[in-house]
Amino acid sequence: MDNVDMMAEQIDDLIRRADAEETAPAERVQLLAQAVGLAVDPLRQLELMMLAADAAGRAAHDAAGRALRGEGRPEGKAATWTEIGASARLAKDTAFRQFHGGAALSWSTATRGVRQTTRRPASGEGTR
Repeated sequence: MDNVDMMAEQIDDLIRRADAEETAPAERVQLLAQAVGLAVDPLRQLELMMLAADAAGRAAHDAAGRALRGEGRPEGKAATWTEIGASARLAKDTAFRQFHGGAALSWSTATRGVRQTTRRPASGEGTR
């Protein structure tokens, strides 16, 4: 068995562990990040990074819920939306809407540095 096969097996094992029902959200992010580090193929890296990004948003949602309940907080004090927003680098209203309107927290595309662009045909792509 060569290194590439061993890496593929390790990656598959990390993904299985990440997808296990008993895996905590933050642990899922860590396992997927490890898998990214082992991947050689850029397309496999891309796939794993997107899975890790999704897992991170869901883990952030989970962490916000625990903070709201005061779990793991000093004296069990529940966090405010202002505190959650500041920790997530989101406006408190955005954090509130994302928490109650979905399963993940995320930054806006502008905050992540994403700009709108027009797709141009690649070299060799025909126009129809």
